[in-house]
Amino acid sequence: MTTAEENRAPADTRIAVGSLNHVALGVRDLEASVRFYVEGLGMRQTLTKETSDLTPSLMRLPAHAKATTVFVQGASRVGQIELAQWNLPENDEGRPKRPGDIGMGQLSFPVDPDHIGALHARLVAMGYEVYSEPTTSLIKNYGPVTLFLCEDPDGNQVELIALPSAETVREFRAQAGKDETR
Repeated sequence: MTTAEENRAPADTRIAVGSLNHVALGVRDLEASVRFYVEGLGMRQTLTKETSDLTPSLMRLPAHAKATTVFVQGASRVGQIELAQWNLPENDEGRPKRPGDIGMGQLSFPVDPDHIGALHARLVAMGYEVYSEPTTSLIKNYGPVTLFLCEDPDGNQVELIALPSAETVREFRAQAGKDETR
C-alpha cells in the first residue's frame, strides 16, 4: 500500500462517520464476559439493559429474540463494547470465527507501556488463555510496539498493545529517513 492509499479520504468529508460508538459481541455467559472485560482488562461497566421489542426487526432476528446487554468502556472513554447474551440457540460452531476468516478478527486495546506486564500477569492469574508473554517488535515507519494476545470467555481474540508515543513515532520516522538517504 502506498502512502497515497494510506491517506485516502472521501471527496466530501462533511458526510462521514465519527469515531467508533460501540462494537457488539454475542456472549454465552454474560457474567463471565463482564468479569473478563471489567476485572481482567480494567474496563468500566457503563450500562445494563434489556433489548426493546423493536430490536428483532431492526436486526433481522426472530420476533421472540431478546437479550440482556452490558456496555463496557476503557479509560479513554471512546467507543464501547456491548456484551449481549441472547435467548437464541448458538451457531453450529459455537465459537467466533478464527482470525483470518472474513468478519471480525480481533479486538485491540491500547495499554500503557508501563502496565502491559502487570496486565498480562493479572490475566494469567485469573486463568484466561494468554498466547504468549508481552513481545516487542519494530513496525516499519512507526516504531516499537509491545503486545500480547489472549482470548475472552467466548474465544474472541483480544490484542493488548503498548503503542509508542507520538514523539517516539516522529523520532523513529526521522531516523528511518536518515537511514534511507545513506
